[in-house]
Amino acid sequence: MSAISAVVLCHNESPNIRHCLESVKGWAHTFVVDSGSTDDTLEICREYTNNVVHHSYDNHAAQWNWALDNLPIATEWILALDADFVVTPALRAQIERELPSIKAGVDGVYVKHDYVFGGGLIRFGGTKQFWLRMIRRGAARPDLSDLVDFRFNVTGTTTQFKSAVIEYNRHDDDITVWTRKQDKFSLRLAVEEELRRRGLVAWEGKPELLGNPDQRFMRLRDLWQRMPLFLRPCVYFFYRYVLMLGFLDGRAGFLYAALQGFWLRLMVDWKIWSIREASLSNDELLALKSAMFTTRDGEVKSLIDRVRNSKVTKIVL
Repeated sequence: MSAISAVVLCHNESPNIRHCLESVKGWAHTFVVDSGSTDDTLEICREYTNNVVHHSYDNHAAQWNWALDNLPIATEWILALDADFVVTPALRAQIERELPSIKAGVDGVYVKHDYVFGGGLIRFGGTKQFWLRMIRRGAARPDLSDLVDFRFNVTGTTTQFKSAVIEYNRHDDDITVWTRKQDKFSLRLAVEEELRRRGLVAWEGKPELLGNPDQRFMRLRDLWQRMPLFLRPCVYFFYRYVLMLGFLDGRAGFLYAALQGFWLRLMVDWKIWSIREASLSNDELLALKSAMFTTRDGEVKSLIDRVRNSKVTKIVL
């Protein structure tokens, strides 16, 4: 019996899901949590597993929270995957070899994270060199304060595997699809940062510059929000493309640093500036947090107007 279960989140992932499920086929107990696919994602999933369930999506952390609470997982370890992730043969072999010898008290395993973007492999300029993707059942929870990305907080300590998962979202080969998605995410990042700046949300983990990769990430995010708007994207591009040697990844490295490292961060800063210019109250900002999960675009003004008009309507009623 396998010692690990693979849990995959998906929504309209027909270009990606087969690659993901093939990488864990015949090796891990596989569960799929789908949030309402309308393409042939579900048909593909059922070729590989009968454990396919539906749950509506709010954000990544909340979806993982639901999965951990509701899936009938019996194995001690869980491998957390998105539909555009592939477990490399090297990682599979390392898990089979080393998982049985992990000591009690170690509740999470970071694995190397490689990323395909712009037609090439990002080896140097990526944001997440290692990602906590293996967790001990019952000893990890997602940080629900993270409105875009997600990370697990574990009860015990962590260790690290050098083998990789590869993230390759084939939808993003079309730049229009990628930019449309980032428009929505940039709004969420902007609202989240403003909420943190005002102390309305806080990390559920402990930010530490000398801690594990997630603790360092949280601490760097805290330092990041103290930097001047619009200067930050320039600094970040230089860091990713020059200091992190992103230029060695060629065309893909430039596209990744310029788009994900500079353009996206510039959009976030513009939206933060727009939110601050609107002089939202704390209650309005919290309402904006809820409202943004119901929109498919990243427009700030229309969402603020909706929140304020809703408030007026409630008062009149």
